[in-house]
Amino acid sequence: MKRISLSTALVLLAMVTVAQEGRAPKGMKIKLSIRDSIQRVERGYLAAMADSGIVMLKTPVVFDHALASSTSNVIPYQNISEVTFKRKGSVGRGILIGTISGIVLGGITGYITYKKPDCKDALICWDFGPGTDAAAGASLGAVTGAIIGGIIGAVAKKTFIIGGKKEKFHHMKTSVMDMTYRKY
Repeated sequence: MKRISLSTALVLLAMVTVAQEGRAPKGMKIKLSIRDSIQRVERGYLAAMADSGIVMLKTPVVFDHALASSTSNVIPYQNISEVTFKRKGSVGRGILIGTISGIVLGGITGYITYKKPDCKDALICWDFGPGTDAAAGASLGAVTGAIIGGIIGAVAKKTFIIGGKKEKFHHMKTSVMDMTYRKY
């Protein structure tokens, strides 16, 4: 009897897990730069990805695939030569992540490299302990990490060469959907 109830519970758990295999939007704002077939560049924000093209707006908007049925502001894939995506706020996010990483790594490095001073033959000998070295390492690491994170955030972008081809457009669409939606 216990085996039957355990098996039933496991089957129900598996069914619930499979039923929730959906995607939820991450709520991202994505800056977009599109170069068309005559080398004209348009900039805006990605609103949605339709089967026939990209829905782009000039004002910041959260990416939502439900807007794909919109007929306005659609740029057909046949007219697209190149698309560049950049997540809005990536510089600030890079600075934040770099600062936190720098604090942790710098603090650990400062603590590990502490050496007790040799006070023999010294008139005045100050020893502030490993905590001061850890704090100094953390502050130096925070500044360095913020600079590196900001630079990485500024240059982080993804470019797709479409050339008016449907296969390349669908490859880009799949990549964007993976980036903007989280799996359960």
